[in-house]
Amino acid sequence: MRFPVDALSKSRLAIFCLSLFLFAGAAAADAPEADKHGGWNGTAGFGPVVFPKYTGGKGHRVWPVPLLSINYDETFYVEIQRIGVYILASDDKKIGLGIAAEPRFGYSGGDGARVNGMATRRDSIEAGLTFDWDFDVIAFSVAWFGDVNRTSRGSSVRASVYKPLLKNDRWDFGVVLGYDRMNAKVTHYYFGVAPSEVNPTRPFYNPTATGNYSIGLSGTHNFDKRNAIMFGFFSTRLGTSAASSPIVEARQANMIYLGYGWTL
Repeated sequence: MRFPVDALSKSRLAIFCLSLFLFAGAAAADAPEADKHGGWNGTAGFGPVVFPKYTGGKGHRVWPVPLLSINYDETFYVEIQRIGVYILASDDKKIGLGIAAEPRFGYSGGDGARVNGMATRRDSIEAGLTFDWDFDVIAFSVAWFGDVNRTSRGSSVRASVYKPLLKNDRWDFGVVLGYDRMNAKVTHYYFGVAPSEVNPTRPFYNPTATGNYSIGLSGTHNFDKRNAIMFGFFSTRLGTSAASSPIVEARQANMIYLGYGWTL
């Protein structure tokens, strides 16, 4: 089943690479039924990614990172913005209930003029229950997540729909639509402005819960059974409460990756 950041410290690099692994999941092609086998399956690669210094900021970074999309017997998986395992699944693996985790990235005061002098917002890992349903022509996923490393101490509901557009021996790509409903604690932690952070151009701000929408296109171009180009573009539009924050410079947050991959 398949569905559709700041200082280079070791911890942030590890979390960011994990997020890229998750984003790259939508780019890996499902093997034809005759080629499927037990054990490990997927695509591993390497390439550059362009992403915002912080969500809502205009500045971008370019990092060369590993790109990885794997599953083990269609039970353990790493895919777009997610790593997880199914606890219960139908015999054909089309319906699954499981647990999963996704990263949410923070920022430091050096990531842009509007966050200069603000306290660092740490990266968080959100995890919880997931329900996935693959209808072949479309795949649906919904998750109920909580902040497991007690960063924002909040929760979110994430939903996505993946629609394959073209699948043959050479090309496999599709579009993914996503929705991320952040509760007030998450929105306040990442987009709020505390009294101690107020300055003449940055007023106090206490946001409420909001929902972010995203759309992406990702896929692979296969040279043969072993080698492929992996590519993807994802754009997130911040919800009103987040977008109205004094720290937000751009309501759209875009991420692009391109890499060379090897099929397992």
